[in-house]
Amino acid sequence: MKQKKSPPNLLNRLNRTALIWGLFILGFIAFLIWFNVTLSYPLPGDAQVGNRYEKAVVVKVVSDTRMPDPDFPEIEIGTQELELEMLTGPDKGRRILLNNFITRVDNKPAKVGTKMIAQSYDGFNTGILVAYSREMPAYVLALLFFAAVAIVGRKKGLKSIFALVFTLTCVIFLFVPLLLRGVNPIIAASIIVMVSTSVTLLALNGLSAKTIIAGVSCILCTFAAGGIAFAFGAFTNLSTYNTPEAEHLIFIAQNTALGIHDIVFAGIIIATSGAMMDTTMSLASSLFEMKELNPTLSGTQIMRSGMNIGRDIMGTMTNTLILAFTGSSINSLLVIFMYNMPYRRIINMDLLMLEIMKGFSGSIAIVLAIPITAALATRILR
Repeated sequence: MKQKKSPPNLLNRLNRTALIWGLFILGFIAFLIWFNVTLSYPLPGDAQVGNRYEKAVVVKVVSDTRMPDPDFPEIEIGTQELELEMLTGPDKGRRILLNNFITRVDNKPAKVGTKMIAQSYDGFNTGILVAYSREMPAYVLALLFFAAVAIVGRKKGLKSIFALVFTLTCVIFLFVPLLLRGVNPIIAASIIVMVSTSVTLLALNGLSAKTIIAGVSCILCTFAAGGIAFAFGAFTNLSTYNTPEAEHLIFIAQNTALGIHDIVFAGIIIATSGAMMDTTMSLASSLFEMKELNPTLSGTQIMRSGMNIGRDIMGTMTNTLILAFTGSSINSLLVIFMYNMPYRRIINMDLLMLEIMKGFSGSIAIVLAIPITAALATRILR
């Protein structure tokens, strides 16, 4: 039985699309390599130069003085003298003796077979243990995630993985170098959002009307989130200088072109773009599917349906966004609660104001995305 051959024009179109994507990826990688290789900036004054970090495994516990903490019996504190075998670096196979100081906040007890990260500046004649070796479980978890996405999503799942890797690459190798080159953080974040949104939506859905609608709406509303956050910060005197990392940022920016003030607003723009893509694409796709199933729908009916569908999306997405920002500060919220601070002190704290700014500016933008996406889709579909 002969197999059906694909139409020549379809094959040509697929080949042309693959060629365009291939050229784009190669060109983008080449640009990122050049952009990062040519980047030059002075290291912070307290940067550790000459230190080596190598993986080692405990082969013997020479001594162990651990005992239960008087106030927290579930925690053991004390000192261990460990014999370790180096697993990486030029000293691989060499055995060394290091002390493992175990405290309440730096609690990393070890036993035979425990893999740890050792730090030294003199070739491991002396050194300290800085952490457990955790990269392998992280790789396994990432592999499980990619496998689950690929198995469930199949071709679409592979495209999702590509979009995720592309976005992370943009943030690390494009956004950060842009900041170090002196580009305003809000402008840098805007570039990342436009590039990431365009590539993600095109990779997942191809060039189509619904992709353009979702992309335009996503970019506009993401910028709206940044604008709302910036205005709120201006009225409440909030900026990156009010964040816990401000002192470190000020120190490392002294001899660089890094602009600190607007970094927190850039972070809001990038963080909001993911939820915005989900909202706009879900709504646009739903409306296009409805029109395809019922071509007789009028513009009014499409707009009304878009608003109804959008309200359902809005109810979950705004909740998700606010909970995401709140969850990242749960430790601080617990401390505030336990110290029984007065309401007037709590409501005016930098920490709480920053979370309010992040959560509500993004949520307002999601709400705005619904009528904008519905209106754009209605105009195209009718």
